[in-house]
Amino acid sequence: MAKEPNDDVFRNLAKAMEEMIRNMPGDETPRFIGCTIISGSGDDGRVFHMDDFEDDFDYDIVEDSTHIYITLELSGEESATPSVKFREQEVRVIIDGRDFDVSLPSPIDLDDCKFGIKNGVMDIICRKLDLDN
Repeated sequence: MAKEPNDDVFRNLAKAMEEMIRNMPGDETPRFIGCTIISGSGDDGRVFHMDDFEDDFDYDIVEDSTHIYITLELSGEESATPSVKFREQEVRVIIDGRDFDVSLPSPIDLDDCKFGIKNGVMDIICRKLDLDN
């Protein structure tokens, strides 16, 4: 696999995050689910922290002016590759025959949504529907 130019930067960022999480106070062991880096949009965006996904599936939603980003931790014990169905204001994640619905803060463009899985983390990216046009 070809080495990407920013691999070292992201590797160092991940190590720094792991160190920060490891040294956080509290009785429970914190977990690092994933990281989405958004650049160039020019606005602050909003972060939504959601309660536990059913059956211990955790997810986070980050929203900016044009997209909604969902990060979901997988257990690594799935018997089949998870899939995703996009709906106007909801994303359905299907894992081993079980459906998990994630409500979205705004409608999405069903033709401009995608997802990927890497290292046990599913990233889902949905473009918001442009309601002004």
